[in-house]
Amino acid sequence: MRGCLFVLVLAAVVVSAGAWFGSPALASSLISAALDNAGYHAGSSTVTASSSPPPKLLLGRADRVEIAGTDVDFRTFHAATLDLVLTDVDVFGRTAGRISGRITGAELTTADAVPTTADVDIEGPGDAATATIVVDGTTVQRVVIAAFQQRFGVAVTSTELIAPDTLRIHASGATVEGRLVVDENGAIALSTVLGTAAILSLDPAFPLRFRAIGVVDGRLRIDATLDAESLLGG
Repeated sequence: MRGCLFVLVLAAVVVSAGAWFGSPALASSLISAALDNAGYHAGSSTVTASSSPPPKLLLGRADRVEIAGTDVDFRTFHAATLDLVLTDVDVFGRTAGRISGRITGAELTTADAVPTTADVDIEGPGDAATATIVVDGTTVQRVVIAAFQQRFGVAVTSTELIAPDTLRIHASGATVEGRLVVDENGAIALSTVLGTAAILSLDPAFPLRFRAIGVVDGRLRIDATLDAESLLGG
């Protein structure tokens, strides 16, 4: 009888230890699978889940999930690196309380179809985090020159970004000022007396939506909203 009781106690200890030490690896695998199903792929990627106590992870609840990847694709969206931290995560419910982190080398679609990248800083609620994107003035000038040549047949010689949201365009014998806006299609556009021309947009496959735009220190600052729960398939 004592031998049987010892076996039962030992089995209980082994199961408890397995739940305690094995649950982070299992949860990380479940989250990786959820990311894959949502359309996330990377050249190299690590997903780490933690919780206190660890067995809570077996119920699909994580206090903290860290996702780091390089050469990242989310459906048709591409970025060089992704480094995100999600907290209060419900793996099965596909929700997260908050998200913070950074995406580098995020690809933007431009009017001249030349590959352009920008970095994105992220902080806020899981379903509507604030994302900040900065685009340098050199990129803006190149894109505007191409857009105006194509859209209006105007040869632009140079541009100036002026706070809070103005772009001054110099052409042969004329200077035109326009206002930078987010257009009805969600793209960054320049509105002038000649008309409106889209200059930057983001792949709609990625759950990041432009909200407002301004000029800060000679560069474009784009405020956007990220639905991070979509990354989990939510």
